[in-house]
Amino acid sequence: MGINSRRRGLKRSALIAVCAAVVPVAVQAQEAPDARIDKIERQILNLQSELQQLKGELGEARHQLRQSRSEAQRSKDEALQARQAAQQAQQNAAIAQSQATQAAVKATAVAAAPQAVLPAPAPAPSAAIVTMPNGRPTITSSDGRASFAIGMQVQFDMGGYFQSPYPSTQYPNLNNGVNLRRGRIYFVGKYDDFVLNFTPDFGGVPDGSTTSQYIFAANLQYVGVKPVTFTLGYFTPWYTLYDSQSTNDFLFMERPDIIDISRNLAAGDARASVGAAAAWDQLFISSYLTGAQYGAQKTTLQNGEQLGFVGRLAGRPYYDKDWNIVLNLSGEDVFHPNINTSGTPFVSQETLTFQDRPELNIDENNLITTGALSASGANSFGGGTGISWRNFLVQGEYYQINVDQLVAPNKFNPVLGFNGGYVETGWVITGEPIRYNVGAAAFQRPEVANPFSIHGGGLGAWELAARYSVTNLTSNTIPGVAQSVTGGVNGGFQQIAALGLSWYPNDWIRLYLQGQYVNVDRLNAAGTSQIGQHFFTLAGRFQVAF
Repeated sequence: MGINSRRRGLKRSALIAVCAAVVPVAVQAQEAPDARIDKIERQILNLQSELQQLKGELGEARHQLRQSRSEAQRSKDEALQARQAAQQAQQNAAIAQSQATQAAVKATAVAAAPQAVLPAPAPAPSAAIVTMPNGRPTITSSDGRASFAIGMQVQFDMGGYFQSPYPSTQYPNLNNGVNLRRGRIYFVGKYDDFVLNFTPDFGGVPDGSTTSQYIFAANLQYVGVKPVTFTLGYFTPWYTLYDSQSTNDFLFMERPDIIDISRNLAAGDARASVGAAAAWDQLFISSYLTGAQYGAQKTTLQNGEQLGFVGRLAGRPYYDKDWNIVLNLSGEDVFHPNINTSGTPFVSQETLTFQDRPELNIDENNLITTGALSASGANSFGGGTGISWRNFLVQGEYYQINVDQLVAPNKFNPVLGFNGGYVETGWVITGEPIRYNVGAAAFQRPEVANPFSIHGGGLGAWELAARYSVTNLTSNTIPGVAQSVTGGVNGGFQQIAALGLSWYPNDWIRLYLQGQYVNVDRLNAAGTSQIGQHFFTLAGRFQVAF
């Protein structure tokens, strides 16, 4: 019988006993007083006897309950001891089996070669780990100290120029066609805090030329002092907000011309450099001592290479899940230009050239150019801002270039000044947010939310962009007067308005389509004839990058 059932039975017995005592008292209320008193006393005695009996039964029930709890606890302890004993037995058996196997192997070896001393068993080789961070195949050692990754960038361009006939223009028939703009293979090796980057590039302008096959990067980095990265070798020093973006992330196929021209003064791709950069969530600082670009040392540049300085400061004063506001200042100075072996003293030995194509690199002719300028030094500085809100981006910059001319004695040599800027905007139609790269203090292309698939997949990501840029390479000139008289240069004044559409089927592939209106105002060296022109372009790009 359960403890609770026994308790309920005891309570019913006590109630019945009380009722049995009360009823006879009420019935016999009319009896004689002495008889009634005796009878009541007997009944009280009976009740006390029954109460004592009930107390005894209750005490027995409590004792049985304590005994049951004690037995249950002993059962749990015995079960735990049994499990522990079983586990210990399994471990002992495994150890015994391992010892028996080793003894058997040793006995076999000794029997085969009694005089030989068995060497210690070699540890089993550790397996490498293969992963795909950001789409790049990466092999990492099991201890995580060493890794090797391979990436790729292919940009194939096609397009043309829609020109009107200008009899006096310098380039009346620009080339229509195709160009492997970039064909890079990224090799990245890492050991502890040292990173080796080696990137050959098989693209460029003109397409297929052996001169376009060169080293994009070959450098060693040390990343052991967070968040600073020290770099030595050939690489692209951080300069301007736009140039700090990856070429995979541009809103258009090329940089604005003023950015491309100013960056190539002392920065640019494959620049021999040494320095460091540090990146935090709200601040970016970089500083580099730079030399010549890869391939610049030719037979005419044997007497001394260029030396310069490049610095960048970028801040993100406000950001949240929707907003990013970025401010950027950049500057560079060339205090020792390349020295040529040819040229008369004081003239044409130290030269700098500023030029570029109209933000489309299918034709290789430079519609705006200063030609080779004799210079003792030059500098460039400027800045800009970028603002992103969810899937919208607005960005713009302005830069000034100053050149200290080096000319023959008794000749007029004014300081030349060139300048330009741009403003552009992007809108991700499918809603993916504009991303911000803290390590570069620059914006990135969107991450595709719904990759394209013909088997019921998404549409990929679509992005619409617009840009207006202006570049002025004309300085100290007077119409109708030769630039040799004024000491200036008619390099040209260029304006470009462009619209672009990009489709990202997934995070690896991108297709561009862009149209431009280009207007170039440029006089010849004599200042008497217009050699500029205006025209339209239509071009596209197929890009694969990981």
